[in-house]
Amino acid sequence: MTIGLGVYLLVLSALAARTGVTIDEPSHILSSILYWEGNDRLPPRDMPPLIKIVGGWAAAEAGFRIPEESAPVWQKYHEWDISMDMMRRMSERTIRTAMFRARLPLLIFPALTALLLWWWGRQLFTPLVGVLCAGLWMMEPTSLGHAPLFKNDHASAFGYLLFAYTAWRFWRAPSWGTLTMMSAACGVAILTKLSMLILLPVAPAIAILRLRKHAWGKVAGAAVLTMLIPYCIAFAACQFEITRREHMLIDYPWMPIPAPYWVGVQALLWNTGKENAVYLLGQREPWGSPAYFVIASAVKTPEVLLLLIVAGIGVQLTRAARRQTAFVDLFWLLPGLAYLTLASRSPLQLGFRLVMPCLPFAILLCGPVLNWLLQGRRRALVPVLYAALFAPLTIYYPLYLSYFNRVSGGPENGLRYLADSNLDWGQDLRELRNYVNRNQLPRIHLAYFGSDNPFAYFGHGRVNWIEPPFTDVGKRIRTFQPSPGIYAISANLLGGQFFEPAYRDYFHAFRKMRPMGYAGYSIYIYRVR
Repeated sequence: MTIGLGVYLLVLSALAARTGVTIDEPSHILSSILYWEGNDRLPPRDMPPLIKIVGGWAAAEAGFRIPEESAPVWQKYHEWDISMDMMRRMSERTIRTAMFRARLPLLIFPALTALLLWWWGRQLFTPLVGVLCAGLWMMEPTSLGHAPLFKNDHASAFGYLLFAYTAWRFWRAPSWGTLTMMSAACGVAILTKLSMLILLPVAPAIAILRLRKHAWGKVAGAAVLTMLIPYCIAFAACQFEITRREHMLIDYPWMPIPAPYWVGVQALLWNTGKENAVYLLGQREPWGSPAYFVIASAVKTPEVLLLLIVAGIGVQLTRAARRQTAFVDLFWLLPGLAYLTLASRSPLQLGFRLVMPCLPFAILLCGPVLNWLLQGRRRALVPVLYAALFAPLTIYYPLYLSYFNRVSGGPENGLRYLADSNLDWGQDLRELRNYVNRNQLPRIHLAYFGSDNPFAYFGHGRVNWIEPPFTDVGKRIRTFQPSPGIYAISANLLGGQFFEPAYRDYFHAFRKMRPMGYAGYSIYIYRVR
C-alpha cells in the first residue's frame, strides 16, 4: 500500500503540473490568499474554509500577484472579476509554475481518501480487499482528473467518508472517545462544502439513537457534544468572524453564527431558487433533471468499475432480501445513496464532480464482489479487471477531466451527453497551443470559455478573439457567421446553454460541422472554407 500511495502521489503531482487552469480555480486561489491575510471578504463567499486553510499559504507564495486595491477592477468588488484581472497579468510560465505550487498541498485529500478506503475496507472485508478498494479509487479517471485541482470536490469526498467511518466506529463501540471522533469528523466535513451542513443534525441523531437506553443526562450530553465540537471548529476556521445581527432572518443574540456560512448558505439558496444552465443529452434543462447524475455516472465511469458497482448493489439487495444486513452496515451502504438522491433533487447539476462524495461508498460496494473474485480460480480474473481499468489511463493521460467511457463513445463524443466540468472547464489552452504549433497554423479564431489567459499562450498576433454573447460586444449579433479560417470553440459555448434565450444558437453554424480536431477534447477545432 505504501508503494501504491507513493506512485499515486507522483501521478497526481504530474497532473498538477500538466492540467491547465480550470474556470473556478483563480477565484478560489484569490480567496485563499486573502484568507491567510485575514481579509477574505469578497463575494460570493460560497467556499467553506478547509481548502483555504490547507492551500492558501502555498498560493500566497506561488507567484500570484493580486491587483492593488486602487486598481479599477476592485470597484466591482467580486472574486471573479479580480481573479480574472490577476490572470491577465501573468505569463504562461508564471501561470504554470504558480498553479503547480498552489495545487500541491491539496493532493493530501485524495491521498487521505485512498488511505481511509484501504483502512475501512480491510476492516469490513480483508486486508487484500482493502488494498483493491484503494486501487479502484486511485484509478478512477474522474477522480484522477479533479484530484490535482484547487477545488473542494476531493476535500468533501474525504470529509464525508471520514464522518461515515467515525460514525460506524461509534456505533460499534460507543464511548466518549468514539463520540468525540465522530463530532470532530463532522466539523471537518462541514469545512469542505456547504452541502455537508446536512451532517449537523445527523451527528446528534446518531448519538441519541445509539445511546437511547442510557440515562437521559448522558444522552443529552452526547447530543450537545456532537453539536458543540463542529460549531467550535467552524467558528475557529472562519477566523471568529460573526454575522451581523441585522442581516439575520432570526435573531439569536446568544449564538453567534460564523459569517461565511451565513453568507454562503444565502448564496446557495438563491442559486437553487433560480434557473440553472444544465446541459444533458444535448438539451438545456433549466431546473436540472433527476436523472442527471445517474446518466453522468453511466457515461463517465469506466465500464469495469460500473460492472463491479452493479454487482455489488445486487449482492446487497440479495442480502437485504435474506435479512442478512446488520444495522451497522448502513453506515457504509446508505451515505452514497443519500447524497446522490439529494444532489439529484437540486438544480445545481454542474458536473459529475458534484457527487464525488458518493464515489468512495460506491467503491466499498465493490468489496464483497472483490472478496468473491479472490476465491479459488476466480482470483486470476482480478489482474485482468485491473489491467482493463488501467488501460484507459494510459490512453487519455493527462486529459482525465474530459474522460468518457468507450461505451458512450469516448471523450470525442462527450458533448452528446454532458458539458460543463464533465468535459470543458477551460483547462485546455495549453493543449490548443500545442495543436496549433504541431499543425503549423499561423492564426486561429478563438471563442474560449474559461478563466485562463489565452494571450499568454499565443500573443495577440496569432489569435482573433471571438466575443461570446455574454457582453454587449458579443450581443451585437444573434448568430455568429464564420468567414473562412480555422476556428477553436470551447465545447461549453457550442451548446449555448449559458447564453440568454435569444443567443442560444449563437454558434449554431459549428454544430453542423465535423471538427477537424480537438484540443484536449474540450476545445473543438474547425476549418471553415
